[in-house]
Amino acid sequence: MIKKIIATIMGLGINIVIYAVAIFVLIRVGTIAYDFSYEVFGEPVVSEHADEEVRIEVVSGDGSKSVAAKLKEAGVIDNELAFVIKARLSSANLMPGTYIVKGNMSADDMIEIMSDQANSVVEQPTAEELETDNSETESAEDTSADTSEGEGGN
Repeated sequence: MIKKIIATIMGLGINIVIYAVAIFVLIRVGTIAYDFSYEVFGEPVVSEHADEEVRIEVVSGDGSKSVAAKLKEAGVIDNELAFVIKARLSSANLMPGTYIVKGNMSADDMIEIMSDQANSVVEQPTAEELETDNSETESAEDTSADTSEGEGGN
């Protein structure tokens, strides 16, 4: 009789522990999901008081993942994946340039700034200027090749 009572109490205790662990896991997963979705769909800032300016250089060919890594390293975002998802959802086209961002800016603000090359603090060459530079370089190489060929014939 006593063994049955002890076995019943032990079984009940184990069930309570299992349910408590399950409830804890569900609450923890729910909290993580909420925090992540707030990072993606909300407008969180790293620190409302962090107005220190950070320069972020976006190079031609940088995608949202590499820009997010730079922002995370600079300490102006908390979650790289949330930034990448937010950039993709907004169909952002991050332009090459050097941009000034702050910890009190939201990811949306950073994406907006980096999507317009006019916001770059370092003036970037336009496509026409790059083409002109390339054609000047090619013509200068052609001229030097012609000159060296002529010198070798003497």
